[in-house]
Amino acid sequence: MAKNVTAAPDLDIADMIAMAGLELSAGELAEHAEWHHGWEMDTPKREEPPLWLYDHTSDGNVIRLSRPPLTRLGDATVIGDLSECDALLNMPVIVGTTDTAPTTFGSNWERHEKTWGEAILSFLARHPEQPNKGGNAIFFAEGQKVGKRRNGVEFCYKLEKKILNVRAVAADIDGGCTVEQVIPRLRELGLFAVIYTTHSHSTKGGLGSDRFRIILPLAEVFELGDREADPAGWDARKAEWQSRYFGFLEMLIPEGGEIDSRGSLPSQMMHAPARPTGADFKHYILAGRGVTLDDMSAGDVSKYMRRSPSGIKAGGGAGRGEPAYLSDGFDLLAWAGDHGEYFDLPAFLEMIGWDVRGDAGRGADILCPNAGAHTSGEDMAWAAPGDGGGETAIVYCHHYHCSGLYTCDFLRLIEELTIMPDGETFSALLCSPLFYPSEVDGEAITVNRADYIDEEIEIGWIKTSVAVKRAFKALPANAGADHFAAIYAGIVKAGERGDAVAKWGELVRVHLDANARKRVEKLGREFLEAERAEFTAEKTAERQEGYAEALDSGEPANVSLDPAEPLGDNMETALATLSHRFAPCDLGGQFRIVRKPDLNAFNSEFDSTISVYRKEDFLNLHLDRQIMEGEKLINPAKVFLETAKRKSGLVFAPPPMVPGENDFNMYQGRKLTGLAGEFGDERDFPVLFDFMQRIVCDGDQDKLDWLLLWMAHLVQRPGEKPGTAIIAVGEGGIGKGRFGALLSRLAAPHFKQLENEKHVIGQFAGEHMSKCVLVVVNEAVFGAAPKVSSSLKALIDSTSIQVEAKGMNLTTVPSFTRFYFDSNEAVPVLIENNGSERRYFVLRFNSEEQGNTKNFEKLTEAIEGDEMRRLLAYLERYDPALAGLSWANVRTAPETPERKVMGWNSRRPAERRLINVLRDREVTLRVAGYDETFVASDKEFRVPRAAFRAYIEAAGNKHNAEDSDVVGMVLRLFGVEVTEKRGKVGDHSDTRLWVFPPEVLGENVDKVLLGAA
Repeated sequence: MAKNVTAAPDLDIADMIAMAGLELSAGELAEHAEWHHGWEMDTPKREEPPLWLYDHTSDGNVIRLSRPPLTRLGDATVIGDLSECDALLNMPVIVGTTDTAPTTFGSNWERHEKTWGEAILSFLARHPEQPNKGGNAIFFAEGQKVGKRRNGVEFCYKLEKKILNVRAVAADIDGGCTVEQVIPRLRELGLFAVIYTTHSHSTKGGLGSDRFRIILPLAEVFELGDREADPAGWDARKAEWQSRYFGFLEMLIPEGGEIDSRGSLPSQMMHAPARPTGADFKHYILAGRGVTLDDMSAGDVSKYMRRSPSGIKAGGGAGRGEPAYLSDGFDLLAWAGDHGEYFDLPAFLEMIGWDVRGDAGRGADILCPNAGAHTSGEDMAWAAPGDGGGETAIVYCHHYHCSGLYTCDFLRLIEELTIMPDGETFSALLCSPLFYPSEVDGEAITVNRADYIDEEIEIGWIKTSVAVKRAFKALPANAGADHFAAIYAGIVKAGERGDAVAKWGELVRVHLDANARKRVEKLGREFLEAERAEFTAEKTAERQEGYAEALDSGEPANVSLDPAEPLGDNMETALATLSHRFAPCDLGGQFRIVRKPDLNAFNSEFDSTISVYRKEDFLNLHLDRQIMEGEKLINPAKVFLETAKRKSGLVFAPPPMVPGENDFNMYQGRKLTGLAGEFGDERDFPVLFDFMQRIVCDGDQDKLDWLLLWMAHLVQRPGEKPGTAIIAVGEGGIGKGRFGALLSRLAAPHFKQLENEKHVIGQFAGEHMSKCVLVVVNEAVFGAAPKVSSSLKALIDSTSIQVEAKGMNLTTVPSFTRFYFDSNEAVPVLIENNGSERRYFVLRFNSEEQGNTKNFEKLTEAIEGDEMRRLLAYLERYDPALAGLSWANVRTAPETPERKVMGWNSRRPAERRLINVLRDREVTLRVAGYDETFVASDKEFRVPRAAFRAYIEAAGNKHNAEDSDVVGMVLRLFGVEVTEKRGKVGDHSDTRLWVFPPEVLGENVDKVLLGAA
C-alpha cells in the first residue's frame, strides 16, 4: 500500500490500485483503465476543509482540532488515510449488479467476486451525470448462483430467499438530516464508509435535509445460510439481521432522519451514485475499519414494519367477476383456487423485477400495477403471500380507482407491464417451485402449468379404419362434441376413405344419436375449413414476411440496374433485385414506379437518369420473367407492388443536405477517393498545381486562391450552391477542356458534360441537371441575348430548378448545380454590367503550352492517376482561412481583366460607340451636308442633337428603340441627365444641342463604368 496518499495530484488508475494495495493482472488493470478512464486522485481545490471535517480531541478544557488527510478518488473526497485500511480493502466481497434496474429479472443479476478496494473503484467512486436514477444498481450480499453466464460473468439471484449471506450495511436516508451530521458520527466510531447523495437529492432535498446512501463494509460476513435446507434457521437469522440493522442506524442517524426500511432486506438493491446534469452532489469515502456485530446492537423492528391495510378481505375475493386469463390462456382463477394458499407472491414480484418496497405486516408494500389510474399521486399497493392458514396470496390497493380490481386483475396488469427474458413466460414462472413450499402436511406440492391452459384439439390425418379405432380409444373420459368433430374432420382431411367412414359410423353410434352425429359431422367439416383457412393465412403471412424481408435485406440475384436483365430464379431473389432497381413513389400526387438511376450513365447526355413507369407498363415490362410459386406462374412485379414500401419521392441531397426517411437519395457520393500525400500541400500534385497556376490562372495567385476555394467548396459542400460559375476563354488547344475534365472527376458521377444550348436552358434540361453538382459546357456560345442571359443567371444562383420529365407534371426541386463554361468566343455569356456579373469568374488561359502534345499527355496522366486523388485529398482538408478567405467568399466571383473585356464586348454596339465618343471627348458629325468635328471644353461637351443621334444609331439596330435613345442610354450608364439647349447666333443658331457634363467625359468614363475596358 502506498503510504503518502495526501499528495497525489497526478495519479493514474494504476497508482490508485497500488494505493489500495490491490494485486491485479495486466488484463484486469487494462479493464480498470478502460472503465475508469479519466479518474484522478488529488487534493481538493478548496484550501481549508469545513469545520465539521476536523477531528476533535479534548485536553482538559481545551478542544484541539486536527485536519485529517484529504484526497480525491474519482468524484469522491477521501477523508482519512487509506494506507491504514489495507486489511479491509483486501477483504473479499460478493456484489450483485445490473445496468437495467429496477426492472431486472431476479435471476439476471451479474455476480462479481472482488476485493472491497476493487468494488469501490468499480461501483462507488464515480458520480456521473445522467437524466434519471435508473440503470446501474448494486447489492452487497451473496445470492445463490443461477447456473448461467453472459460474456464470462456468472448470474446470481437477487431474491430474498436465495440470499446466503450479507457483506455490508446499506442504508437509504430519505431526508431529515444531512451528510455533514452523519460523517462526524462515523468518524468518531472509526468506521469505513462510502456516503453519497442520491439522484433525487437536488430536487427533493432541502436546507438541513439531504437524501443520501451509506455503504459500510462488514468486518465479518453475516451468514444467513441456505433457506431451502433450514427455513426456520434462515428466518431467525434474517430477523436478527433486521433487528441489528435498525438498532445500528438508530444509533448512527440523528433524530428526525428518515430511514428507508427497505434497506434491511438482505436482497435490497441500492442505485449506484448518479446525479442530474449540472446538479450539486456530496460524495465521500471515509477511511476506517469494518462494521462488527458489536457495533450493531438490537433494535425494535416493529417500528419500521407497516401495518397491513384495513379491509384486506375486500381484495381476497379473487374468484369474483369474469374468469381471468393471462395472454397465453393461463387460467389465473383456477390456479389461484388450487395453489394461492401457498404461493409466495412478494418473492415472485421481486423475481420479475417489480418494485417491492419493503415488509409491511404479513406482506410487503409494492408499486400498484394500476398506479396510472390513481388521482392522488399515491402509488402504493400491498402484496402478501399465502400462509397456508386459509389466507391466500393477495394484491390489494385501497385507492378508489382500484376498488373493482382483484388479485387476478392485478396479476394481469403486472404481466402487461413486465418484460420477460427470452424463453420465460409469466405463467410458467407462476408455477415455478421457487415460490411454493416443497411439501405441506407431508405431501409434495407440484404445480402443473398444463392444468390451467385449455387443451388444443388437433385435427389428425385419419386414413384407415385402424386409425379411426385408435382415435376413439384416445378420447378423454369427458369427451364432447368438439372431440368427435375433430375425428370426423381428420377422416375428411385424409380423403374420406370408405373403410375409415364405415368404422366411424360403427363407433360413433355408441356415443351419439343420428341427429347429434349430423351436427358433429357438420362441425367437423367446419373445423377442417377453419384449419385450411388458418393454414392458408399462415402460409400467406409467412410468404409476405419472407417477401418483406427479401425487399428489406435480401441479396439481389442480379446487381445490374438494367431493367431488361434477369431477376432471379425464385421470388425472394427476384424481389430483392426489383427493390435494387425500382422504387414505388408518390410523384406529384401520382403513383409511379421510378427506376433508380444508373450512376454509370451520368457521364452520357443521352441516357436519362430518371425513368418513370405507370403500373400497367411496369407489370408488362416483367411479364417475360415470371416465377413459379407452387403450381402457378406469378409476375414478381405484381408481388413487388403489393409488398414494397412506398417512397415519398426521389431526392437529390448531397451533404450537408439530409434526405427524409422515406426518400431515395440519388446522390451516391464521388467515384474518386482521396489519397493522402506526403506533404499535405501542392507538392503532392505538382503537375496539376503547375497547370492550375501557370495555365488556368496565368500566374495570378489571387485567381488561384479563389479557384481553389471554389473547387474545395464543390468537394466539401456539394449540397450548398455557391451561386457562381467559371468561364474559361482562350484559343483552342490550350487546356480548357482538360480543366473541365479535372473538375468532372471531382464531381463524378454527379456531373453532366453538355454542348447544345437546349441541353442547358431547354424545356427538359432541368431533368438531368437537377441531379448534378457540376455541369461542364464545352464550346459555350450563349451570346448576348438578354433572354438567354436571364435563364443562365437563374440556373447559376437559384437554389431550385424546374423539372419536366417526360409524361410527368412540372415540379420544382432543389438545385445544387455549378457551371463551368469553356469558349473561344468573345462573348460566350452576356456580362450585363449591372452587378449581376458577380456570378462569373472569367479566366483567360495562358496559351504557352498550345500544341505541346507531351505536356498534355503528362497532364492527362495526372488527371487520370494518383495525382488527381492527392489533389482531392488536399481539397477535402482545405481550410479557406489559410488563404485569408471564408466559405462565404465563394458566392461572389472576383473581378478579373478578362471579365472587364467580356463586359465591354457584351455591350450593344451603339452603347460602345457612345462610350468611346465620351471617353475621347470629340466626335466628327455630318451637319448640313458637311463633316464637322466637335471637341469638349473643360466645362461641357456640346453636340447637335439630330446629327449625334444619327451617328449613334448608325452603329446599332434602327429597329431597336434603345439604340436611338441617347439620353436614356447616358442615364442608364452614368446616372446623369443630358441637358438640351438651342444654339446661339454664329453657333449653330436655331439648332438643338445636347450638353454632356464633365463627369461623363474622358477618364471619368472609366471611373464610372467599372466594367468598361
